[in-house]
Amino acid sequence: MKHLMAIIALLLALTCCTTGSDRLRMRAGLDSINQCNRNDRPFTVAGVQPYVAFFDDHGTPNDRLLAHYLLGRAYHEHGEAPMALQCYHDAIDYADTTATDCDYAQLARVYGQMAQIFYEQGLYRQQLDFQRKAAEYAWIGKDTLAALMSYEQESQAYNNLNMPDSLLYICEHVSQLYRKYGYNNYAGQALGYILRTLINRQEFDKVREYMQIYESESEYFDSLGNIQNGREIYYRIKGLYYLHTNKFDSAEYYFRKELRDGKDFDNQHSGALGLSEIYQRREQTDSTAKYCMYAYAMLDSVYAKRSTKDVERIQAMYNYTRNQEIARRKSEEARQNMQMLSLTFILFVGFAFTVVILAYIYFRKRREGLFLYMQSLEELKQLKAEKAALCQHQEEFSQIILEKDKRIDYLEQRVSRYGKQVYFKTANAERCLRESPLYKVLEQKAIQGHSLDEDDWKKTDILIGEYLPSFDDFLATNLHRLKESERQIMILLRLHFKPVDIAGMTGLSKSQISQNCTEIMKKIFEIKGCSKELIAKLNKIF
Repeated sequence: MKHLMAIIALLLALTCCTTGSDRLRMRAGLDSINQCNRNDRPFTVAGVQPYVAFFDDHGTPNDRLLAHYLLGRAYHEHGEAPMALQCYHDAIDYADTTATDCDYAQLARVYGQMAQIFYEQGLYRQQLDFQRKAAEYAWIGKDTLAALMSYEQESQAYNNLNMPDSLLYICEHVSQLYRKYGYNNYAGQALGYILRTLINRQEFDKVREYMQIYESESEYFDSLGNIQNGREIYYRIKGLYYLHTNKFDSAEYYFRKELRDGKDFDNQHSGALGLSEIYQRREQTDSTAKYCMYAYAMLDSVYAKRSTKDVERIQAMYNYTRNQEIARRKSEEARQNMQMLSLTFILFVGFAFTVVILAYIYFRKRREGLFLYMQSLEELKQLKAEKAALCQHQEEFSQIILEKDKRIDYLEQRVSRYGKQVYFKTANAERCLRESPLYKVLEQKAIQGHSLDEDDWKKTDILIGEYLPSFDDFLATNLHRLKESERQIMILLRLHFKPVDIAGMTGLSKSQISQNCTEIMKKIFEIKGCSKELIAKLNKIF
């Protein structure tokens, strides 16, 4: 025991040793790594982890947000998308959006990086969700350019989801917004992304107008009209415009320009394909065959390149065993062992305190149940005596007798229900509930994934009324606040069915179950909470 107390004292001393100068030094180091990230200079996971560990204990929410974001960037650059996503989720959890000094601009970058990972993995609808979050927080953080860029990047998802109307709307709208806020080069660049779609829709007047804006304002072209290296695919788009407007000489010029300037397989394939289309229109079969064969050869190279990227993408999703991660875990093992000793003591104290609290709650409920039982029993005797007196004048007091009968039935049920609660332990009541034939029927339905019919819901009401009387009263008291689906979810949760089983029994999705649980917490308990917290509260009601 003396050794354990000494270890705890040492941990407390180490925790208190952090000074203001230490924090300033660590913050300067974190800012240096952030600068490397912004300038595309390399940094490692191992280089960021000490800052994450430090600011988790001694930092502000903004410090932790930045540290976990940079750790995610390090994992992403090393091809570990799952670890990067986890770090980004941690960063979001640490952000305090209720604080006046919350770094919303940094939070927007986190969502933007998550959207980029979903884009790389082909999860375009998830990309849309996170891109919208990135734009939302960028606006709140007054980072106008970042907000507009996040909005523009939704077009990537719409393009891959084959939603041309949404693609056109986003690009044209964001171009107007760029121009409104003075970013004319970005306004021109946004229009370049939809030229191919407009050509396919044969809106050639718009194509001509947008090409002129793109070439004059995007800042991608030099004084001779040559586009930046790596963007030669634009020559393919311009060639297609001239091809579809029957200007074959101009189309041929740009397809050949793409072949000459664009050395990668994509440009070689698309340039050759464009020339083969021109020669086919001109009925020059030899040249058509020549460029078709060349385009076919380049297509093999394009597929090989894409296959390599697919392999890299899959590897990024499942590479969890990098050597640096293993080294980090080993370096923390000693610290974790020391913490385990102190945690054992803390957990023991917490367990003892919990036992005392639970015992107090149990005996208090038992006293309350006994009081209700005796009160109901006394009232029952009184009502029976009153009924006997009223029966002498049955014709005159038939209506009163009927009301007394109803009250007697209710109180007899209440006596029976609270009698079980008083004279049998809660654990026995729960066990009897689970062993009852009606519960077995419901349990079988849950296993088979069948929805409950009207008869099944009547069985649930019988189970609640017989074994969980206080919960039945609780439901009746709050019935006016609840939708029918919310009442059903509360009953199934109290009967110990899991959310995944409840989804099958009610015909709702898991996300709908989760949303309903959140609404129930607000309506009934007037707090925010998830399904796990709701289950904990419901299980306390017998």
